[in-house]
Amino acid sequence: MLRRIPTVLCPHFQHAPLSNLPKRPSNPYIHYVSENFPVTKSKHPPNTPGKEIMRSLGESWRCLPAARKAVYERKALAEAQQYEQFFKTASLSLLFEAEDRKEKKYMMKRFEELGRLPKKPPKSGYALYVSRQKGEPKLSAPENLKIFAQNYQKLSELEKSKMNKEVQIMKENYEKRMHQLLNP
Repeated sequence: MLRRIPTVLCPHFQHAPLSNLPKRPSNPYIHYVSENFPVTKSKHPPNTPGKEIMRSLGESWRCLPAARKAVYERKALAEAQQYEQFFKTASLSLLFEAEDRKEKKYMMKRFEELGRLPKKPPKSGYALYVSRQKGEPKLSAPENLKIFAQNYQKLSELEKSKMNKEVQIMKENYEKRMHQLLNP
Protein backbone atom coordinates (compact mmCIF):
# COMPACT_ATOMS: atom_id res chain seq x y z
CA MET A 1 0.00 0.00 0.00
CA LEU A 2 1.04 3.61 0.40
CA ARG A 3 2.87 5.33 3.22
CA ARG A 4 3.91 8.88 3.83
CA ILE A 5 7.40 10.28 3.48
CA PRO A 6 7.95 12.55 6.47
CA THR A 7 7.75 16.19 5.37
CA VAL A 8 10.90 16.80 7.39
CA LEU A 9 12.80 14.71 4.81
CA CYS A 10 10.97 16.14 1.79
CA PRO A 11 9.51 19.54 2.74
CA HIS A 12 8.83 20.56 -0.88
CA PHE A 13 6.42 17.67 -1.57
CA GLN A 14 2.72 18.41 -1.38
CA HIS A 15 0.67 15.25 -1.20
CA ALA A 16 -2.96 14.30 -0.89
CA PRO A 17 -4.13 12.29 2.09
CA LEU A 18 -4.05 8.57 1.38
CA SER A 19 -7.82 8.35 1.75
CA ASN A 20 -8.14 10.63 -1.31
CA LEU A 21 -6.44 8.16 -3.63
CA PRO A 22 -9.17 6.91 -5.96
CA LYS A 23 -9.91 3.33 -6.81
CA ARG A 24 -9.89 2.35 -10.45
CA PRO A 25 -13.21 3.29 -12.03
CA SER A 26 -15.95 0.67 -12.17
CA ASN A 27 -17.75 -0.31 -15.34
CA PRO A 28 -21.52 0.23 -15.76
CA TYR A 29 -22.37 -3.35 -14.81
CA ILE A 30 -20.56 -3.06 -11.47
CA HIS A 31 -22.54 0.11 -10.70
CA TYR A 32 -25.74 -1.76 -11.54
CA VAL A 33 -24.82 -4.71 -9.33
CA SER A 34 -23.80 -2.57 -6.35
CA GLU A 35 -27.09 -0.69 -6.54
CA ASN A 36 -29.36 -3.70 -7.13
CA PHE A 37 -27.70 -6.50 -5.14
CA PRO A 38 -29.61 -5.86 -1.86
CA VAL A 39 -32.97 -5.78 -3.65
CA THR A 40 -32.22 -8.91 -5.67
CA LYS A 41 -30.94 -10.71 -2.58
CA SER A 42 -34.16 -9.92 -0.67
CA LYS A 43 -36.20 -11.50 -3.51
CA HIS A 44 -34.36 -14.82 -3.06
CA PRO A 45 -34.86 -17.21 -0.15
CA PRO A 46 -32.40 -16.97 2.76
CA ASN A 47 -29.11 -18.86 2.36
CA THR A 48 -29.23 -18.55 -1.43
CA PRO A 49 -25.66 -18.77 -2.74
CA GLY A 50 -24.20 -15.50 -4.00
CA LYS A 51 -23.55 -17.21 -7.34
CA GLU A 52 -27.31 -17.58 -7.90
CA ILE A 53 -27.96 -13.96 -6.98
CA MET A 54 -25.21 -12.79 -9.34
CA ARG A 55 -26.64 -14.99 -12.11
CA SER A 56 -30.07 -13.36 -11.75
CA LEU A 57 -28.43 -9.90 -11.70
CA GLY A 58 -26.59 -10.76 -14.91
CA GLU A 59 -29.80 -11.87 -16.57
CA SER A 60 -31.62 -8.72 -15.47
CA TRP A 61 -28.70 -6.59 -16.76
CA ARG A 62 -28.89 -8.24 -20.18
CA CYS A 63 -32.64 -7.58 -20.34
CA LEU A 64 -32.31 -3.99 -19.16
CA PRO A 65 -33.39 -1.43 -21.79
CA ALA A 66 -30.72 0.85 -23.23
CA ALA A 67 -32.24 3.92 -21.58
CA ARG A 68 -31.86 2.36 -18.11
CA LYS A 69 -28.33 1.14 -18.91
CA ALA A 70 -27.42 4.69 -19.94
CA VAL A 71 -27.85 5.80 -16.30
CA TYR A 72 -25.14 3.39 -15.17
CA GLU A 73 -22.97 4.22 -18.18
CA ARG A 74 -23.09 7.92 -17.20
CA LYS A 75 -22.08 7.02 -13.64
CA ALA A 76 -19.16 4.95 -14.94
CA LEU A 77 -18.11 7.71 -17.33
CA ALA A 78 -18.20 10.34 -14.58
CA GLU A 79 -16.13 8.08 -12.32
CA ALA A 80 -13.61 7.46 -15.13
CA GLN A 81 -13.31 11.19 -15.80
CA GLN A 82 -12.76 11.89 -12.11
CA TYR A 83 -10.10 9.18 -12.04
CA GLU A 84 -8.34 10.65 -15.08
CA GLN A 85 -8.51 14.13 -13.57
CA PHE A 86 -6.86 12.84 -10.40
CA PHE A 87 -3.85 11.57 -12.34
CA LYS A 88 -3.67 14.78 -14.38
CA THR A 89 -3.44 16.90 -11.24
CA ALA A 90 -1.90 14.55 -8.65
CA SER A 91 1.54 15.27 -7.27
CA LEU A 92 4.36 13.14 -8.63
CA SER A 93 5.37 12.53 -5.02
CA LEU A 94 2.78 9.73 -5.03
CA LEU A 95 5.42 7.61 -6.75
CA PHE A 96 7.59 7.84 -3.64
CA GLU A 97 4.70 6.94 -1.38
CA ALA A 98 3.87 3.71 -3.21
CA GLU A 99 5.26 0.69 -1.38
CA ASP A 100 3.71 -1.94 -3.63
CA ARG A 101 5.73 -2.47 -6.82
CA LYS A 102 2.66 -3.16 -8.95
CA GLU A 103 0.95 -0.02 -7.68
CA LYS A 104 4.06 2.08 -8.34
CA LYS A 105 4.49 0.59 -11.82
CA TYR A 106 0.84 1.32 -12.62
CA MET A 107 1.16 4.93 -11.44
CA MET A 108 4.34 5.38 -13.50
CA LYS A 109 2.52 4.05 -16.56
CA ARG A 110 -0.45 6.38 -16.01
CA PHE A 111 1.81 9.41 -15.55
CA GLU A 112 3.77 8.45 -18.70
CA GLU A 113 0.55 8.02 -20.73
CA LEU A 114 -0.60 11.48 -19.68
CA GLY A 115 2.79 12.96 -20.63
CA ARG A 116 3.60 13.97 -17.05
CA LEU A 117 6.65 11.70 -16.97
CA PRO A 118 9.08 10.95 -19.78
CA LYS A 119 8.93 7.48 -21.25
CA LYS A 120 11.64 5.13 -19.97
CA PRO A 121 14.42 4.54 -22.49
CA PRO A 122 15.35 1.06 -23.73
CA LYS A 123 17.83 -0.86 -21.56
CA SER A 124 20.24 -1.73 -24.37
CA GLY A 125 21.09 -1.21 -28.01
CA TYR A 126 19.45 -4.54 -28.78
CA ALA A 127 16.21 -3.44 -27.08
CA LEU A 128 16.29 -0.23 -29.13
CA TYR A 129 16.84 -2.24 -32.32
CA VAL A 130 13.92 -4.56 -31.54
CA SER A 131 11.62 -1.64 -30.68
CA ARG A 132 12.21 -0.19 -34.15
CA GLN A 133 11.51 -3.42 -36.03
CA LYS A 134 8.23 -4.30 -37.70
CA GLY A 135 7.29 -7.90 -37.11
CA GLU A 136 5.76 -10.22 -39.63
CA PRO A 137 2.06 -10.41 -38.69
CA LYS A 138 1.81 -14.07 -39.76
CA LEU A 139 4.50 -15.10 -37.25
CA SER A 140 4.20 -15.38 -33.49
CA ALA A 141 6.03 -12.95 -31.21
CA PRO A 142 8.78 -15.48 -30.28
CA GLU A 143 9.36 -16.27 -33.95
CA ASN A 144 9.63 -12.56 -34.78
CA LEU A 145 12.07 -12.03 -31.90
CA LYS A 146 14.19 -14.90 -33.17
CA ILE A 147 14.40 -13.22 -36.59
CA PHE A 148 15.21 -9.85 -34.97
CA ALA A 149 18.01 -11.47 -32.93
CA GLN A 150 19.49 -13.08 -36.04
CA ASN A 151 19.35 -9.77 -37.92
CA TYR A 152 20.89 -7.91 -34.97
CA GLN A 153 23.80 -10.36 -34.89
CA LYS A 154 24.44 -9.61 -38.56
CA LEU A 155 24.89 -5.88 -37.82
CA SER A 156 28.41 -4.49 -37.76
CA GLU A 157 30.03 -3.54 -34.47
CA LEU A 158 29.91 0.11 -35.56
CA GLU A 159 26.12 -0.02 -35.99
CA LYS A 160 25.72 -1.76 -32.63
CA SER A 161 27.93 0.78 -30.86
CA LYS A 162 25.90 3.64 -32.41
CA MET A 163 22.73 2.13 -30.96
CA ASN A 164 24.37 1.66 -27.56
CA LYS A 165 25.51 5.32 -27.60
CA GLU A 166 22.03 6.42 -28.56
CA VAL A 167 20.58 4.43 -25.65
CA GLN A 168 23.13 5.99 -23.30
CA ILE A 169 22.11 9.49 -24.43
CA MET A 170 18.44 8.57 -24.02
CA LYS A 171 19.11 7.32 -20.48
CA GLU A 172 20.98 10.50 -19.55
CA ASN A 173 18.18 12.69 -20.92
CA TYR A 174 15.60 10.60 -19.07
CA GLU A 175 17.49 10.91 -15.79
CA LYS A 176 17.89 14.69 -16.24
CA ARG A 177 14.18 15.09 -17.01
CA MET A 178 13.16 12.94 -14.02
CA HIS A 179 15.48 14.93 -11.77
CA GLN A 180 13.94 18.19 -13.00
CA LEU A 181 10.40 16.89 -12.44
CA LEU A 182 11.00 15.42 -9.01
CA ASN A 183 13.30 18.15 -7.66
CA PRO A 184 11.67 21.45 -8.66
